[in-house]
Amino acid sequence: SPHALATPLTLRSMAEMCPGMDEAALRRVVETDWSELGGAVLEAEDVARAALYLASDEAKFVTGHNLLVDGGFTAHKAVGMPSVAR
Repeated sequence: SPHALATPLTLRSMAEMCPGMDEAALRRVVETDWSELGGAVLEAEDVARAALYLASDEAKFVTGHNLLVDGGFTAHKAVGMPSVAR
């Protein structure tokens, strides 16, 4: 289960929920504000590496596991949407 990535779809959806925020601010929310790992940003390659691991021989005895690729978000973060100045 990956954390949110700042893809065009994610940014478009967030723009609908937070009208008035520019793309840079929305990207900051996804990449920084929601992150538990200071300085680390989730990239699509991180999710791909997790998928490759699960498909590899090294994971031959891994079954029914929800591999979290969220930098600790699930364990620590309370989700809150950014406030928008009106």
